[in-house]
Amino acid sequence: MTIYSDDICTLSATEMLRHLNAGELSSLEIVDAHIARIETWDHEVNSIVHRFFEQARNQAKQADALRAQKKKKKLPPLLGLPMTIKESLATPGVPVSLGLEAWRNRIPKEQSVAAQLLTEAGAIMVGKTNVSQMLLFHESDNPIWGATNNPWSSDRVPGGSSGGEAAAIAAGMSPWGVGTDIGGSIRVPCAFCGIAGIKPTVDRWSNVGSNSAIPGQEVIRSQCGPMARTSEDVALMLRAIDSTQHTPWDPNVPPFPIADPAKVKLKKLRVGFYDDDGFITPSESARRAVRQAVAALEDMGVEVVPFRPPHVEELLYTYLAALSADGGYYIEKALDGDPIMGQLKPLKAIVKLPQRVRQTAAAAMGLMGESKVQKLLQNVRPKPVEELWELTNERTRIRRSTMNVWNEQGLDAVICPPHATPAILHGQSSQFTLGGSYAIRYNYLNLPAGVVPVTRVQSNEEIRGSVNDRLDKTAAAAQVGSAGMPIGVQVAARPYREDIVLALMIAIEKSAREDTLFPRTPVLPHG
Repeated sequence: MTIYSDDICTLSATEMLRHLNAGELSSLEIVDAHIARIETWDHEVNSIVHRFFEQARNQAKQADALRAQKKKKKLPPLLGLPMTIKESLATPGVPVSLGLEAWRNRIPKEQSVAAQLLTEAGAIMVGKTNVSQMLLFHESDNPIWGATNNPWSSDRVPGGSSGGEAAAIAAGMSPWGVGTDIGGSIRVPCAFCGIAGIKPTVDRWSNVGSNSAIPGQEVIRSQCGPMARTSEDVALMLRAIDSTQHTPWDPNVPPFPIADPAKVKLKKLRVGFYDDDGFITPSESARRAVRQAVAALEDMGVEVVPFRPPHVEELLYTYLAALSADGGYYIEKALDGDPIMGQLKPLKAIVKLPQRVRQTAAAAMGLMGESKVQKLLQNVRPKPVEELWELTNERTRIRRSTMNVWNEQGLDAVICPPHATPAILHGQSSQFTLGGSYAIRYNYLNLPAGVVPVTRVQSNEEIRGSVNDRLDKTAAAAQVGSAGMPIGVQVAARPYREDIVLALMIAIEKSAREDTLFPRTPVLPHG
């Protein structure tokens, strides 16, 4: 069986592994194909910020030699497969900047446990990928490396802060990789770029070596997780370095394995769904994707029921209140006098408003009918310790209350949009933090949540039905010209039930791939 170089990058990681094991491809062929793809196309996408090409080729040769040994030992599960990883995850000898000039040459002391375990499993790192400055907005743009483009359309973003990773995977420059997620930073880029990914339950994989601009913030925690072009690949990577392998390196990781999604009995699940949480109405394309996923699961015998998520607004504003509790202290410290990206300036300005000005501005927004902006002004501000503790207690109360609702309704999982719109335009994230409310919800609740590609925007879905406030205006602007852009669906399950999330993602994707509108990747970058 002959597989040509140009075709290698179109294979899934699972398919590459199958060809490696069958002797139909060598690791060096696979690595070389991806290096060639990066050298040919990354000038259009701008996703790979560190390149390890010679090291990757040497490791590929070693992997091929190990496979060729006559005495067959048990081979590492990912032997010879290339991968990329988000810039914020520390690897030996490579600076971690988070897009900050002041940190350009900063090499962390702690290395990423996830990266180390993937390397031990045989994966070969070919590069590290671009991020948003300080990992704080849904674009991947910073003063060091500039902006990453969405390979589906160069005037749109790949999301953030793991947008460089999503763009590289969607463009076929990497079969898969690792991102981090504190407010949709894995799931939104996956949705924007037409790929799959999962944010596991916190500490399902170790977060040692995952760097942040706001260290010590523990009310809502970031979590690293896999991203790939298929849900099957996401499951393969997640389980290849199982939780039990992380525990010796990180006592926060519970020493029990991630269950096999293939063993989940779909017909025994009860799944809730919603296509509008009542806070910001998603685009018609996003709502259609949810309906399509629901219909697919019903055809497979899954019990799917309408669900109304509780605590929508209070959850969102408590999240923003907790993450801004230091009043921007750590952001100022990290910047160290360097310029802040334009996408972050409005948020920084809100945090720094004097109390009297804040009260006046909030009242004015209320009178103008901008209640969402009013509450943003009221909550995004410095807070004393006692108020932070109150927010932490409120977070715990809302988590318990929400799971009580799940229990009352007998839910195993929930399906909903991952974002209010398709991929937004460059610069729009400065006015659209709240557009990510659908993803933020599952960081707050600490539920495992993934995104699976389903469809693409149709031309009759570019117009927004109603425009009531400035959030709607931003959403409407993002939807114009979005025909053809990918749309994903979000799946969330109970804590530690990543197997259910993955089983549903795999089932939804299998059905969606039969549709002509399925967003097939890799896609060649274009304007």
